[in-house]
Amino acid sequence: MSLNTSSNATGDSQRLKNASSDVKQMIKNETDLDITSDLRKKLHRAKKEKLEITTKHNAELASYESQIAKLRSEVEKGEALRQSLEYDLAVARKEAGLGRRAAEERLAEAHRIQEKLCAQNSELQGKSNEIEKAFQTSQQKWKEECRRFEHDLEERDNIIQNCNREYDLLMKEKSRLEKTLQEALEKHQQEKNEMESHIRETALEEFRLQAEQWEAERRELQFIVQEQDSAVQNMHKKVEKLETEHMDCSDLLRRQTSELEFSTQREERLRKEFEATTLRVRKLEENIEAERAAHLESKFNSEIIQLRIRDLEGALQVEKASQAEAVADLEMIKNEFKEVESAYEREKNNAQESFAKLNLLEREYFSKTKKLNEEIEDQKKVITDLSKRLQYNEKSCSELQEELVMAKKHQAFLVETCENNVKELESILDSFTVSGQWTSGIHKDKDKPPSFSVVLETLRRTLTDYQNKLEDASNELSSMNDAKEKASNELVSTKQKIESHTKNIKELQDKLADGNKELSHLRTKCADREALISTLKVELQNVLHCWEKEKTQAAQSESELQKLSQAFQKDTEEKLTFLHTLYQHLVAGCVLIKQPEGMLDKFSWSELCAVLQENVDALIADLNRANEKISHLEYICKNKSDTMRELQQTQEDTFNKVAEQIKAQESCWHKQKKELELQYSELLLEVQKRAQKFQEIAEKNMEKLNRIEKSHEQLVLENLHFKKVSSQTQREQTSLLAACALMAGALYPLYSRSCALSTQRDFLQEQVNNFELFKLEIRTLAQALSTVEEKKQEEAKMKKKSFKGLIRVFRKGVITVLAANRLKILGQSCSSLFTWMESFKEGIGMLVCIGEPKDKHKFPKHQKEQLRCLQALSWLTSSDLLTAVISSMAELQEVLSKTDPNSRVCGHLLIGAAKSSFAKLMDKISLAMECIPLRSSRSITYVEKDSLVQRLACGLHKVNTLALKYGFYGHVPIMKSTASLQKQIFGFTQRLHAAEVERRSLRLEVTEFKRNVNEMKKELDKAQCLQMQLNEFKQSKLITHEKFESACEELNNALLREQQAQMLLNEQAQQLQELNYRLELHSSEEADKNQTLGEAVKSLSEAKMELRRKDQSLRQLNRHLTQLEQDKRRLEENIHDAESALRMAAKDKECVANHMRTVENMLHKWAWSLSGISQHCCPLLFVFFFLSFTVFLRGIHRHLCCLSL
Repeated sequence: MSLNTSSNATGDSQRLKNASSDVKQMIKNETDLDITSDLRKKLHRAKKEKLEITTKHNAELASYESQIAKLRSEVEKGEALRQSLEYDLAVARKEAGLGRRAAEERLAEAHRIQEKLCAQNSELQGKSNEIEKAFQTSQQKWKEECRRFEHDLEERDNIIQNCNREYDLLMKEKSRLEKTLQEALEKHQQEKNEMESHIRETALEEFRLQAEQWEAERRELQFIVQEQDSAVQNMHKKVEKLETEHMDCSDLLRRQTSELEFSTQREERLRKEFEATTLRVRKLEENIEAERAAHLESKFNSEIIQLRIRDLEGALQVEKASQAEAVADLEMIKNEFKEVESAYEREKNNAQESFAKLNLLEREYFSKTKKLNEEIEDQKKVITDLSKRLQYNEKSCSELQEELVMAKKHQAFLVETCENNVKELESILDSFTVSGQWTSGIHKDKDKPPSFSVVLETLRRTLTDYQNKLEDASNELSSMNDAKEKASNELVSTKQKIESHTKNIKELQDKLADGNKELSHLRTKCADREALISTLKVELQNVLHCWEKEKTQAAQSESELQKLSQAFQKDTEEKLTFLHTLYQHLVAGCVLIKQPEGMLDKFSWSELCAVLQENVDALIADLNRANEKISHLEYICKNKSDTMRELQQTQEDTFNKVAEQIKAQESCWHKQKKELELQYSELLLEVQKRAQKFQEIAEKNMEKLNRIEKSHEQLVLENLHFKKVSSQTQREQTSLLAACALMAGALYPLYSRSCALSTQRDFLQEQVNNFELFKLEIRTLAQALSTVEEKKQEEAKMKKKSFKGLIRVFRKGVITVLAANRLKILGQSCSSLFTWMESFKEGIGMLVCIGEPKDKHKFPKHQKEQLRCLQALSWLTSSDLLTAVISSMAELQEVLSKTDPNSRVCGHLLIGAAKSSFAKLMDKISLAMECIPLRSSRSITYVEKDSLVQRLACGLHKVNTLALKYGFYGHVPIMKSTASLQKQIFGFTQRLHAAEVERRSLRLEVTEFKRNVNEMKKELDKAQCLQMQLNEFKQSKLITHEKFESACEELNNALLREQQAQMLLNEQAQQLQELNYRLELHSSEEADKNQTLGEAVKSLSEAKMELRRKDQSLRQLNRHLTQLEQDKRRLEENIHDAESALRMAAKDKECVANHMRTVENMLHKWAWSLSGISQHCCPLLFVFFFLSFTVFLRGIHRHLCCLSL
C-alpha cells in the first residue's frame, strides 16, 4: 500500500507541475478567454482528483493506525508471556542442574562399583584360568595313563591271541601225534605196547594238564580283561561327564565375563553419551541466553515472535514431561543399580561356593587318580605274572619247533633212503642177463648219482627183452601142441601164485608203512633226546664257564684277602707300637707331641677304637659272605656233575636201542625192493598207453593253434586300425576338451556379470518405480490438501490438452511405426536356437545361436521351420567347425604334451599357448558366426546424427520448452508440491499441538475414571469369590455314599500298588547299592553344581533384563535430546528468517520515508510558487489549494510517524 501511495503522490506532483505550466501560459495569454476557461476546467478536475486521493489516503491511514494499535497490544501480551516463560525456564534449569548433579553422583558411584566388579572379575578369571590349567594338566596325565593302559591291554590281547594260536597248533600236532602213536601201538609188540601206552598216558596227562592250565589262564585273562574294560569304560564315562561339566562351567564363566565386559562397555558408552548430553544442554542454555538478548533487541518482531512463543510453550511442556520421565528413569536406574549390586553379591557368593566345590572335586579327583594308579599297579603285577606264564608257553613252543626240525631231518633221511633204493634197483637190473647195447649206456658215469628216468628206461628195455623172449617161447609152445595142457596147468598155478604174491605185497606194504611210522617215532625221540643233550651241554658249558669265573673271582678275592690281611697286620703292628709308645709315655708322665699331622691330632681315642671295630666287623662280614658263596658254588657244581653223568648213561642206552631197531628195519627194506620191481613194470605199460593218447591230443591241438594264429593276424590288423582311430579320437577329444574349457572359462564370467547386471537393473528399476510412486503420492497429497491450486491445475490441464493437439498424435504414430519395423528386422535377422533359463524360473536367459550361411533367401513359413531344423543339425554336426577347433588347438596340444607340472617355465608357455589358441578359435568362430552382429542396432541409431530417433527427441525437447514458456505443463513440479505440503503440515502441527493438550487433560480424566472402575471391579470380584465359596461348601456337604465308596476303593488299590512298587524298589536298591555308591556321590556333587549354575544363570538373566531396561530408558532420553536439538534448530532458523524480514522492512521504511520527504519538499516548492501566482490572479483558488495542501501535508506527517513507530 505504501508503494501505491508513493506512486499516486508522484503522479499528483507531475500533474500539478503540468497544471502550473498551463496556468503560467494562461497568465501570459490573458487575452485568450477560451484558454482561461479550459484552464479553469482543468484546475477543477485536478482539485477533484486531489480530493479523491486525500480521502483514499486518509482511509488507509486510519486502517493502518488501527492495525498498529492491535500490533502494540499483541506485542505487550507477547512480552508478558516471554517474561513468564523466562521464569519457567529458570526454574527448569535449576531442576535440571539438581537432577544432573544427582545423576553424576550416581554415575560416579556406579563407576566405583564397576571398577570393584572388574577387579573381582579379573581375580576370578585368573583363578578360573589356573583351575583350567590344572585341569588340563590332570586331563593330559589321565589321557596318557589311559593310552598306556590301552597299549598294555592291546599287548595283552595280542599275547592272548598268540597263545590261542599256538595252543591250536599244539592241539593239531597233538592230534597228529596221537594218530601216529595209535597206529604204532596197534602193530607193535605187547611189551612195547605197554611201555608206549604208559608213555602216551603220561604225555596225554601232561598235555591235558597244560591245556587245562592254558584254558584256566585264558579264562582268567579274559575275565580280568573284561573287568578292566568295564572299569576303563566307567572311568571314560566319568571323565567325559567331568569334562562336559567343566566345559559347561568354563562356558558359563566365559559368558559371565563377556556379559560383564559388555555391561562395562555399555556403562562407558552411557557415560560418554551423558557427558555429551550435558555439553549439549550447556550449549542450549548459552544459546537460549543469546536468544534472550536477541529477543530484547528485537521488540518490533512481535508477530513472528508470538507464533514462535506458542511453539516454545509446547516445547517447554514436552521438555517438562521429558524431564519428569528422565527423573523417573533415574529413580528406576537407581533401583536397578541396587538390584545389580545385590545380584553381584549373590554371584560372588555363588562363585566362592563353586570355587570351594571345585577344590573338593580336585581333591576327590586326586584321590580317585591314586586309587586308579593302585589298581593299575595291581593289574601290571597280574600282567607280569601272565607274561611269565607266556614265556613258559613260548619255551614249550620252542621245544615243539625243535621237534618239527627233527621231523624235517627225518624226511630228508627218507629221501636219501629212496635214492638208495633206486641204486639197489639198478644193481638188481645189472644182475639180470641183458644185451650189451643197453647195459653199456648205463655204466658210463659211475661217479654221478643215477637218475630215476635212466633207471626206468633200463627197466623198460629189460622188460622189452623179456617180451621178445616170451614171444619166442610162445612160438615154441605153438610148435609143441602136446605140451599145451601142461603149459595151461602151469599158467593156472602161476596165476594163483601171482595172486598170493599180490596179497603178500600188500601185507608187506602195510608192514613197510608201519615200520616207517615206527622209524619216524623213534627218530623224533632220538631228536628230542639229542636236543636235550645239546641243551644240557650248553648248560654244562655255561655252568663250567660260570664256575671258572667264580674260581677266578675266588682267587682274586683270596689274593685281595691276603693283601688286606697283610695290610691289616701291618696296621695292627703299627697301632700296637703306637699304643705301646703311648702307654709308655703315659706311664712315664711325659707326653711328647712331635708329629702335629699324625693320627692323634685328628682323632680321639674313642673314635679310633670305634673305627677299628667297624673295619673289623666289615671284614668279618665280607669273609662270611665269601665263604657262603664258595659253599653254594661247590654245591651247584656237584649237582651239575651228577646230572651230566645221568644224561650220559641215558644217551648211551638210547643209542644202543636205536642201532638194534635200524638193523631190524634193513632186513625189511630188502624185501620191499623186490615188491617195488613188479609194481614199476606194470606202471611202465600204463605210461606207454597214456603217451599214445597224448600224441593224438597234441595233433588236434596243433590244428587248433593254426586256426588261432590266422584269427590272431586278423585281430592284429583290426587292432592297428582301431589304434589309429583311437589316437585320432584322443587328439580330437583333447582339443575339444581344451576348447570347451577355454570357452567355459570365457562364458561363465560373462554369464555371472550379466546376472549381476540384471540384479542391479532390477534393483534400480524398483528404486525408480518407488521414486515415481513417491512423487505421485506427494502430488496426490498436495492436490488433496490444496483447494486453490486445484483450479489452477485444471485450467493448466485444459490449456495443455489444447496445446498437445495433433503433434503428440503424430509422434505416437511415428513411434509405433518404428517399433513395428524394428520387430520385423529382428524377426528376419534372428538366428537363435533356444534360450536357456536357470532352474526353469523367470530370470536371466542365455541365448544360444546358430552359425547360418551367408546367402539368405526368402522362404514361406512352412519351409522356414524345416530350414531352421536343418541349419541346427548342420551346425551341431559341422565338420568345418570341428576342423577349426582342432587346428586352433594344435599349438596348445603340443605344449600340453611337453609340459612338466613342477617347472615354472612350462606354466608361462602353457598360458601363452592357451591365449594364442583361444584367439585363433575366436577368429574362426567369428567367420562361422558372421550372421550374428556383435553390437545391437540401438547403439548405432543413437549415435547417428540424422536418425529418426534423434529427430523425434529434438522435437519433443522443443515442444516441452514451448510448453514451459507458455506455462502449459501437465504435472506440477515436485518442489512446489513439497513446499505446499510443508505449509500444510505446519498448520497441521499447530492443530495437533492443541489436540495433544486437550488429549492430556482428557487422559488424566480417563485414568481417574479407570481407577474408579478398577476399584468397583475388585469389589465385584470379591463378592463373586464369596458366592463361589458358598456354592462349593454347599456342594461339598452333598457327596453321595457310592462316590465315597468308589473313592475309598481306588485309594486302597493305589496303596496296594504303591506297596508292591516299594517292595520291588527295595529289592532292586539292595542289589544296586554296591554298584551305585560311587555314582550317587558323583551325582550329588553334580546336583550341587547344577544348582549353583542355575542360580548363577538366573542372576545373570536378571542382570541382563535390568541392563536392557536401562538401555531402553537411555534410548528414550536420547530420543528426547534429539527432539530438543531439532526444535532448537528450527527456532534458530525461524529467528534468522525473522531477522532478515525485519531488516528488509526497515530498509523499505527508510526508502518510503525518504521518498515522502522529497515529495513534501517538492510540494512546498510548488505551493510557494502557486501562492505567488494566485495572489496576483485569484485569491479564492489560492485559499482552496492551501487548505488541500495542508490536509495533504498532515497525512504525510501521520504516515511518517507511523513508519517511525
